[in-house]
Amino acid sequence: MSRKQMESQAQTPEPEQVFNRGIELHHYANTAYPLNGVRVWKDFRVKNSAIDSAVESAWKDVNELGLYVHIPFCDKRCMYCEYAVLSGEEAEQKEDYIELVLSEIAKYREIFGGSSKTAVGLDIGGGTPTLAPAGSLERVVAAVLGGYTLAGTFGMSIETTPIIAADLQKLRDIRSLGIERISMGVQTINPQLLRSVGRANNTARIIQQSVHNIREAGFNKFNIDIMYGLPRQTVESFLATAEFVARLGPDYITLYRTRLKGTRLEHETRLVTLDQVNAQYAAAFGLLTASGYDANLGKNTFSKVNGDPGTSAYLTRRVIDGLPYLGMGLAAQSLADGALYYNDGAASKQMVQYRKQVLGGHFPVQDLYLLPPEEIMAKMISVSFYFGYINKDAFQRKFGVRLEDQFPDEVDFLVGKGLMKHSGQLFQLTNEGKDAINGVIPLFYSSGSKRNLMTYTRDAHV
Repeated sequence: MSRKQMESQAQTPEPEQVFNRGIELHHYANTAYPLNGVRVWKDFRVKNSAIDSAVESAWKDVNELGLYVHIPFCDKRCMYCEYAVLSGEEAEQKEDYIELVLSEIAKYREIFGGSSKTAVGLDIGGGTPTLAPAGSLERVVAAVLGGYTLAGTFGMSIETTPIIAADLQKLRDIRSLGIERISMGVQTINPQLLRSVGRANNTARIIQQSVHNIREAGFNKFNIDIMYGLPRQTVESFLATAEFVARLGPDYITLYRTRLKGTRLEHETRLVTLDQVNAQYAAAFGLLTASGYDANLGKNTFSKVNGDPGTSAYLTRRVIDGLPYLGMGLAAQSLADGALYYNDGAASKQMVQYRKQVLGGHFPVQDLYLLPPEEIMAKMISVSFYFGYINKDAFQRKFGVRLEDQFPDEVDFLVGKGLMKHSGQLFQLTNEGKDAINGVIPLFYSSGSKRNLMTYTRDAHV
């Protein structure tokens, strides 16, 4: 072991320290890895002048991947939104934006060489991508599908809102593109909360009409998102939303804990305690499982379809297998062979630099990092907790080492504390573990991210 490695090891905090700090920073230690890439990954960042060649090299040996296209159109930005969106007057640039995305898609087709790579799924997200004209979505789908061999289990998914889904013809046009899965963000039905987060027009009547239209349009995979952990949200309020949504009978219901980091609600983190969010999740878990929806402890998505995890084809393989994924569009994220990168707009939330790079014939990449295996491991494992477990076989296939051998102290700590258990190929959260997931996830961070966790100060006001 080199001196530098010995120093790094000596400085890495013990599992119990990391766990306790993750609990303390529960608003920040979650499935979104890392806490601070700019700081932790600074030595891995590729110079801007070398980004184009680094992108080409990163995808050279990738044969199977997931695809994501970001269409960030919104009437306005919701208070809880951390993503890049084009709203207000910016949204009038819809066709301009679509043309830029099509150019980016074409650039990847050039370096991939036709259909030499296999796509497992395509997600179209935002924002509200269904705000785009159906003809524009048709062009995007056709451009993407023309560049890949499609896996036998390939599927497409798109996001919408109740307001857009109230337009039956629009939904029929979108379904005709071969998109079989749709996810609608309801978030909450509480009038006060809806006003506080900027979604007061999501009335129960509109939601019910939208559900009818989605079924009428022929979508055979239908998910509804609801949010917990909102400031001033009670257990009773969240349970009322869960009950309302369960009665609507979607195939899947996904519970999203509100991520306040980087949003206009971040200053209110002190109003949301870990006990509150755990109580909200537990109440919804009991209600949904009693209503015929299935999920293991800690899992976000509940499914009524036997054998179907409820997530899109793209997200399922990304979560379980750590499959490489290509994100196209403003601020999209990609993970290739040892490279993780963010498109322009991830920091600024603006389209200016994205447009400049695309029109200049470049990949519109803001930051690209060539990461060592421990960082890729941390990224894969953090995301795996969407499902409440780590698939040990998938981890070993990807990295050539057993989870227990790579993280012996962390695994022993979690088993010893009764927070996780071995269940066949799965290393799974227990009931106690699901309530402490924000302490569990950081145990699998890289050594650099663990040290960053111990000194993280963004939430000093909590």
